[in-house]
Amino acid sequence: MTAEPRLWVLNFDAEDELAHPGAMTPSAGLRARFEALARRTTLLRPGDARLDEFAPPDPAWRGMPGAAWCPTPRALRALARAGARLPDAPSAEVLRAANHRRLMDGRLEALPGARYVHTRREYEETVARGSVTGSWLLKRAYSYNGRGRCRWRVGADDPHVARWVDAALATGEGLQVEPEVPRSLDLGLHGELGRDAGLRWGALTVQRGDAFGAWEATETAPPGTLTEAESREMEVARRAVVTALRSVGYFGPFGIDAYRWAGGFVPCCDVNARYTMGWAVGMSGR
Repeated sequence: MTAEPRLWVLNFDAEDELAHPGAMTPSAGLRARFEALARRTTLLRPGDARLDEFAPPDPAWRGMPGAAWCPTPRALRALARAGARLPDAPSAEVLRAANHRRLMDGRLEALPGARYVHTRREYEETVARGSVTGSWLLKRAYSYNGRGRCRWRVGADDPHVARWVDAALATGEGLQVEPEVPRSLDLGLHGELGRDAGLRWGALTVQRGDAFGAWEATETAPPGTLTEAESREMEVARRAVVTALRSVGYFGPFGIDAYRWAGGFVPCCDVNARYTMGWAVGMSGR
C-alpha cells in the first residue's frame, strides 16, 4: 500500500527552540545553511511536499498529513497554518527532556574523565583532573550538528572559552565536559518508538562529518563493521536508550550516535529524539 504524501517542516534548528522555548526566528544565515541541508535530505518520499515556515502556504497542502523533523510547537503551528493534519507528537516538555544531553547521564560508561556539570566549581574540578588527550570538548545541553560546542586545550589561556562556559552554565541546563578524542569511525543507529511502546530498529550506518561534528553523509554499514565486543556494547546502549526515552514519555523517531577511537568504543555519544539526516538510510526497508 502506497503511503499518503506528507507535508514536511524541516525545522533543523529544533534544539534552539527547545533550549529557548517561545517565539523565535532563525537568522538568514542559519536559514540558508538549513536550506542546503534540506536539498540533501532523503526523508521526503515521492509526492511529499516541504513547507517553508516563512512563505505563504500553498492551498494544495490543505488536508495533507503533516510531518516534522522535530514536532516542536513552532513546527506544529506552521503545519496548522498550512491546513495540514497534525501528526501525533510528544509534548514540548517531553521533547525537551528526550533531547537534553543529560538524558543518558549515568546510564552508560562514559569517556575517561567525562562529566555532566551544573556549576562552575564542578566544571573546574572536572578539567583539573586532566584530559587523556590534553584537550576537552564542551557541549551545551541542546547542541546539534556541530553547534553549541567549544574546544579547550589544557593550559591554554583563552578568555573566549571562559566566557563560553559561564554563558552555558548561566542557562541552568548544565554542560557536558569530555575529553576530545580523535575518532576513527562514526556510526549511527536509528529506530522508532510507538506511542503503544512498539519499537522497530534500522540497520547500522556509517556517518561522515566535518572536523567539528556537522553531518556530511550517511551510508549503510557493511557486514562486520563492529567487532563482537563492540556489538555487545551497542546492544547494551540500545536497551539503555530505549529505557531512557520511555522514562520521559517519548515516542517517535530517534537516532543514536556512536564512534570508535584509539582508546576504545563509545556506543552512545548522542541521542537525537527526532529524525536525523541518516534516518531514512538506516530505516530503509525496515
